[in-house]
Amino acid sequence: MIRYAMPFSFARRLVTGGALLAACVAAPLAVGQDRSAPDPAIGKRLYYEHGCYGCHGFNGETGARDLVGTNSPIVADEQTFITFLRLRADQAPLLPSTRMPNYPVESLSDEDARHIYAYISSFELDAPEIDDVPVFKQILESAARPYTP
Repeated sequence: MIRYAMPFSFARRLVTGGALLAACVAAPLAVGQDRSAPDPAIGKRLYYEHGCYGCHGFNGETGARDLVGTNSPIVADEQTFITFLRLRADQAPLLPSTRMPNYPVESLSDEDARHIYAYISSFELDAPEIDDVPVFKQILESAARPYTP
């Protein structure tokens, strides 16, 4: 595959200027093309195989990047999610980052990405309230007290 370089300033505008949302208009299926329903069970297996839990936690609530309760537009719908994965892969040479791995179609098919999206869509926010975690409440109270050596 041949990749063409584009100026860094254009790439930055492309990523930050709303191109992600503009690119997320779902393309219609070709005549006769059939997509099976995404399976959260398959998505769960892929979520672990691709190491997503390392940053997003086992239930999407923990880790470096929460997936649940954030109202992130990246997980708003399946097509936006897949477009984000592909855009990351296409921009990686121009905008290198250690934040999230790149997932070009060669390493994660659209079908597999749809399964992962079905799995993360099944996550439910169930984090306890601060008052329901006694040790955390004690830590906060201790931090509020003046320090005396």
